[in-house]
Amino acid sequence: MKKEALQEFRGILGERETQVLHTIILQYINTGEPVGSRTVAKSSGLSLSPATIRNIMFDLEEQGLLRQPHQSAGRVPTSQGFRYYVDHMLASRDLQASTRRRIEGGFKPPAGELNDLIRQASRVLSKVSGHPAIVRAPKPAISRIRHIQFINAGAGSILTVLVSVDGLVQNRFIDNLEQFSQEQLDRFSRYLNGLLQNLSLVEARQTVLMQMEQEKVLFDRMLLQALMLSQKALQAEEDRELYVEGASQILDYPEFADIEKIRALFRAFEEKHQLIRLLDESLGSEGVKIFLSPEITIPTVEWSLVSTNFQRDLEPIGTLGIIGPLRMNYDRIIPLVQFTAEVMSGILNNWPPPLK
Repeated sequence: MKKEALQEFRGILGERETQVLHTIILQYINTGEPVGSRTVAKSSGLSLSPATIRNIMFDLEEQGLLRQPHQSAGRVPTSQGFRYYVDHMLASRDLQASTRRRIEGGFKPPAGELNDLIRQASRVLSKVSGHPAIVRAPKPAISRIRHIQFINAGAGSILTVLVSVDGLVQNRFIDNLEQFSQEQLDRFSRYLNGLLQNLSLVEARQTVLMQMEQEKVLFDRMLLQALMLSQKALQAEEDRELYVEGASQILDYPEFADIEKIRALFRAFEEKHQLIRLLDESLGSEGVKIFLSPEITIPTVEWSLVSTNFQRDLEPIGTLGIIGPLRMNYDRIIPLVQFTAEVMSGILNNWPPPLK
């Protein structure tokens, strides 16, 4: 009911209501405590009595923008109140030059390994923001295969190395259940390079499936083993990694003092599918996208995700973001996310780095 009321109300708040809501949200972001009418009267810049302020706060509560956590307490913004704030009240803000330098300085020239760059981005964003940062690895289906190689890594595992035509390198470990020797793996690599070179990963997976059907008929065990191995490697590339950095920083938020809330959020980090769904939605969107509870269905936790995509040659290939409590300082966080994505895009536009 309140959500429907907000939809009708959105965009037509009066000047006084806008100022009161804005004041309460800023106070709540700073303190995390309910905001009373006397505080609003002193801080809003409006020449109104606390009684008049209380009436406005009551109206905003009726609209679903505020709530009163306790009978004797002041008001706190709801998720819908924050949604109104980020959609209608936030103004664009430039980062200070020192912050820009700090972000740029956090990236070291990666030695041809894409995962190193992704980890750097998550570390930099978490350190500068003071919040957990998440980065979704670049979308693999846009790359075409230049080279595939299997390396016996011992301990029952195989290191698969995929190199794209534009120089991106991605490594994954898969199980070596058949105990293949390095000589066998080299034969597999030669066969698959002839079969899959210059194909996209989608095309490569389709080709492998078709060839597997043929080899089953021909009973060529070696080729069938090579194809089955490549299927595992290509599937691993499809299941792109999600990098999370600074997850322990949520323990600093009073909102997450409850152990059940901590468990719920760490479960989301571990299971990943919820975060991946949101980040993939950001991949196809322009600019920064902000998700707020209850748009994010993690039980017991009110939180938000600020995310955007990073690009290569104007093509979105991955996403990064910051996760935090609902009362996150969006005015500060949004430009941090934007600028980090710009730095990432600039590095990727000059990829691959020079060989050493």
